[in-house]
Amino acid sequence: MPSFPGVLLRNWRLKITAFALAVVLWVTMQLTDDRIDRLNISSVEVRVEHVHRDWYLVQPPSPPAVEMSVTGPLRDILRASMSRPTIEIRVDTVFSEDSVLTLIPDWVTDVDRSSVTIENFRPSSVRLLFDRNQEEEIPVTVRLTGELPDSLALVAEPRANLLFTSVRGAAAVVDALETVFLEPFDLSGVTGSGRFELALDTAGFGGLAVNPARALLNIEVAPVRSRVLALPVEWPGADPELVLASTEVNVTLYGAEALLIGADTAVLRVVVDADAAVVRSDVEEDGEARVPLSLVGIPSWVRGELEVDSVTVRRPGGP
Repeated sequence: MPSFPGVLLRNWRLKITAFALAVVLWVTMQLTDDRIDRLNISSVEVRVEHVHRDWYLVQPPSPPAVEMSVTGPLRDILRASMSRPTIEIRVDTVFSEDSVLTLIPDWVTDVDRSSVTIENFRPSSVRLLFDRNQEEEIPVTVRLTGELPDSLALVAEPRANLLFTSVRGAAAVVDALETVFLEPFDLSGVTGSGRFELALDTAGFGGLAVNPARALLNIEVAPVRSRVLALPVEWPGADPELVLASTEVNVTLYGAEALLIGADTAVLRVVVDADAAVVRSDVEEDGEARVPLSLVGIPSWVRGELEVDSVTVRRPGGP
């Protein structure tokens, strides 16, 4: 008499095939059965796809996902489950900063509503926290880096064609914003006058919307020229018992010719940058002292150099 394991192993390929066909037949019969079944689909994501422009969503919906119960023929509710449906909410009107919305089937995507009925959600509502948006005109600021080539000088202050830009976003963030910088412009690469397109530097702006977001920077340069002036040396608070060995020094200005010609030399001054009491002490000890000079009142976009950076101080009649 054959053993039980032997009976199982006899024609085992045929038996496996028969079993597989039986499973397929059973599944097919279930899927073609039009009887109504119920299925709970868990972790259906809740998204807010649109918010009225005067508001923004502070944080994701709470809860971020719900369970959804659907009914219909088995094949259709299985298909609905495998399509990974989501709930997409449009908020065209905000009545309260803290809002609770009841979920409705119309917000569900990727479900054939002609064959599947959405029965309910658990939980049936979500909480949304909003805050107001604000829009303001914020000044645009130019940032320069590097130095022009030695042969060139600026004729005027580099200016952008965009003085203000519209910034829209969270009211608290917009209120704290004092300026929007242009991306830094490197003067070392300039070879001539021109207009250069730059983006506004919005790094760290998060959800703020900036419009326009680009500007043209006007750079006007000319060949470097020089102008030599003889200026008196001033010493505010000077000790009357001390005198300067040199009362006048030469100053050389470098810049665009138009700026050098129009420079207001009346505000250009050479000043002793030293404390009179300290200098008097040095003179009493050594007979004389050197005091440093400073050049003040240099016009914008002009470079000034002193012929000497210091002068001698001594007593009247000294050597």
